[in-house]
This record gives sequence, C-alpha cells and structure tokens, in this order.
Amino acid sequence: MSESADVLYEVRDRTAIITLNIPKRLNALNGEQYLQLGKFVERANEEEDTVATIIQSTGRFFSAGANFADKKLQEIDAETLFSHEYWLERFVARNVWLTNVFNNHKKILVAAVNGPCIGLSTGLLLLCDLVYVNDINKFYLLAPFANLGLVAEGASSATLFMRLGWSKASEALLLAKPISGQDCYNVGLINKHYEGKFKTTEEFNQQVFKDIYDAFENLHEDSIFQNKQLLKQQRDVYINNANSNEVQRGLGKWLEGVPQTRFAQLAMKEVKHKL
Repeated sequence: MSESADVLYEVRDRTAIITLNIPKRLNALNGEQYLQLGKFVERANEEEDTVATIIQSTGRFFSAGANFADKKLQEIDAETLFSHEYWLERFVARNVWLTNVFNNHKKILVAAVNGPCIGLSTGLLLLCDLVYVNDINKFYLLAPFANLGLVAEGASSATLFMRLGWSKASEALLLAKPISGQDCYNVGLINKHYEGKFKTTEEFNQQVFKDIYDAFENLHEDSIFQNKQLLKQQRDVYINNANSNEVQRGLGKWLEGVPQTRFAQLAMKEVKHKL
C-alpha cells in the first residue's frame, strides 16, 4: 500500500483502491491533498492488470470539498494572494489537470460514497462511471460555489445537468441547495444503495469492492475499456468546454478577492455556511 497518510493507494484483485483518509476533517482536502488524489488516479490509470479504480473514504463524509480552514492561505502576503501567478498555478492549472485526469480515466471509475459530498469533490464524483452509496438518507451533493463567491468547478456546470437534469442542476448551482440522496437516486445518478445496513464505513467499502469485482470478473477487459471510450466521446465536448470556462471565470473571482472575503466572513460567522 502507498500512503501519504491523508490519501492511501493500494491494488487488490485487479482493482486500484484510493482512500481519502482525513475523517476528522470530514475528508476536506487542501491543494496538496487534491494534487495527491489526482496523482493516484493517474497512477491507477496506468496499472497494467487492473480493470477498475475505486475511490472511497473513511469516517462519515465522502468529502467536504476544499479545506478552507487550512491556515497556509492566511500566511500568504497580500500581493501574492491577488496575483495571476499564484492562482494560475494553485487554481487554474490544478483544476484543469485534476478534472482531465478524472474525465480521461481508462478504467471503470467507481465512487464508494459513505456520506455527503461537497464542492470540487462533487464535480469529481460526477465524473465517476458508477456511484455506490451506503445510505441515501445520509447522503447529499452540495455545490456551494455561490455561497463562497466562486463559480462551478470540476466541470460540474456540465455534469450536474447531464446527470441530474436542468432543474436540479439549477437548484444546486444557482441556489447552492443540497441535492438529497433520494433525488440523486431518482434521477439515476446512484447505481446502487445499501439502505444504510453497514455499521461501519469499512464494511461498506469492502462490500462495494466485492460487488465491483464480481461484476467485471468474467467480462472481456478490452471490450470494457473500448466501450468506456465510446461513452466518453459523447460527453467530452461538454466536459472540456465546461472545464475551460469554469477556471477562466474562477480565476477572475480569486483576483477580485471575492472568495477570500467570503471565507473570512464564514470564519467569523457573518455568513452562514451551507454545510
């Protein structure tokens, strides 16, 4: 097993398994941790003998999105914090690359979702091929970009309406409204849910692994991969266009200082967080 402590990687029975392992922070990720997640997804893409890649978590949240409590942002001087150079490297390049890594993954990309998913992590979840949820009553998607003074990330401006429909996508992006697990299941985003029958996240993760392995065990691998490429070709134009437009608009927000101000207001509880 490869470990960065916060994000774990292993290969088991033709399956690469990536685990978000920051349960005390609800698996909220800072920039370095999102980068590590992307590196592991990229590594899984190149594994010679795997068919599927599972992204799973520990604790009670799949991922609370970006870790805005990370104090590193507070240590940056004002001139740097409002510079093109800083945000082109830390936001534009990272988000474009991370979204492309997920979108272009050759293997079956599976999300084992143990709890809510928020922010950029929602965009990445929507790029997964299969979504398995432990308990739909404890799961929701949240795209709180309007609450944070940001715009959509992770190509979610495309994938939300592609996978949830226009009305739910509008609620999610325009009003920063949580989309319930039941709504996600009704529109077909969730492939399977387990009615919350597992007492621990570890038991749930193990069951998803078994179900995925059983599903692909006797199938022809090259047919799986070619069919995925054919499916992906139909969505690429939407994903690539959204990815490009999102980071351009998002860069403008960071340079204006809007998110920085909103984060400070959230920290002082002047603005209510949607979490």
